[in-house]
Amino acid sequence: MNTLDQLASASAAQVDLANSQRDEQMLADDFDTFLQLLTTQLRNQDPLEPMDTNQFTQQLVQFSGVEQQIQTNSYLESLITS
Repeated sequence: MNTLDQLASASAAQVDLANSQRDEQMLADDFDTFLQLLTTQLRNQDPLEPMDTNQFTQQLVQFSGVEQQIQTNSYLESLITS
């Protein structure tokens, strides 16, 4: 029974690692899309009424926070499997 528990634990750890890698890839793709939209918006904005810089900052901070959280989760998962 102990061996069965170890196998189940190892399998769950592999699934978590795969999910974490998938999340990182999705976030990277979303961030690239976000940057493309942001630069297009900057290129086409009205020079007399530019977009609010607070919105830029908030959006970048949110993406950065999510990216850091995913990386932290990845580190924690690797510690758990060790």
